[in-house]
Amino acid sequence: MIRIVFFIGFLFVAFNANASDIDMQELDRGVRSSLSRSIMFQRNGAEIAEEIEARKIAEEEARKKAEEEAKRRREQQVFRPFNLFGNGYKISAIINGEMVSNKDLQERANLFSLTTGMPVNEKNKKMIAEKVLQNTVDEKIKFQEAKKLGISVSDLEVNEAFDNFEKSNGVPKGKFNKVLKEYHVSKDVFLTQIRANLLWNKLVSRRVGRNIGVSEKEIKDEFVRIKKDMKTPKYMVSEIVIKKKDAEHINELVEILKEDPRFELYAIQFSQSASAPSGGKIGWITLGQLAKPLEDAIKGLKEGGISKAILYRNDYYIFRLDKKYTPGAKEKELPTEDEVRKFIENRKSDEMANKYIRDLRNRSVVEKKF
Repeated sequence: MIRIVFFIGFLFVAFNANASDIDMQELDRGVRSSLSRSIMFQRNGAEIAEEIEARKIAEEEARKKAEEEAKRRREQQVFRPFNLFGNGYKISAIINGEMVSNKDLQERANLFSLTTGMPVNEKNKKMIAEKVLQNTVDEKIKFQEAKKLGISVSDLEVNEAFDNFEKSNGVPKGKFNKVLKEYHVSKDVFLTQIRANLLWNKLVSRRVGRNIGVSEKEIKDEFVRIKKDMKTPKYMVSEIVIKKKDAEHINELVEILKEDPRFELYAIQFSQSASAPSGGKIGWITLGQLAKPLEDAIKGLKEGGISKAILYRNDYYIFRLDKKYTPGAKEKELPTEDEVRKFIENRKSDEMANKYIRDLRNRSVVEKKF
């Protein structure tokens, strides 16, 4: 059986937008959080390679063990969908007046398991059910916004994206149809998700493309921050943030993260912070940037360590410490002016895109019936 594991948020990297559109790869590239303001302490270039090499040795044994176990299970078992939305046929949600059946949601849950490599079980079933519903809400509101603005995607674009997906994942042409059937997912459901994401690319390009501008003062201020950062101890951190009202299963998630090394995957799927599209990476932080209870949790971690869930105000935070930086341990070269300009553009693009989807969600009316 072929098993495809990828981040659904980056499903359509291979799709080429119009020349006038903003490249969605750039919106998702690097770490561009509002906490770590300097380009000097983003994960790029030689630093990415150095960090990967440093973590590779420590994680190699666990990764091999996990891959061997996953392979053994794939070879010995046929996929059996975990029933999340009940038997029979019934309406499970209404999104801005559009009805969604339990069958629709179940197929999306099966597709979620396929595309993320995250099996559904008793421990995570409620979290995944809520995530599948949120994904479905996002899908519907993207279609509704595109229709409102007269933006469309052709069947040719959808089919090209599907072909590119197979090619980029090393799947022989047409073979993925069989994989979808094995996971009890209709091809129409998968193609609908493709179309929704292509529409979103165009929607974001239209909104962001008219508003990006970087002044000379912004570049100058960024260089000031860069030089200051080079003299300050700091921590490279990843986070998962979940609102208190949605955190019923937060402790189960912490336990899962201690056993499963794919922190980025869980951040993309479950975190409710702006860092989620980047796998929860908020970049380098210095003491004084975060509230003291959060900083204390981070300072107590070893590199690669996972914190407990920390409640601060109305949110729970889970941190992973990726790396520590000590001034003077290694010299860093200053970036070029073009690199700084691009970094600021990317940061602004992300902020606009995140605000766009939040605004659409806030205007939506969702009635859950499961």
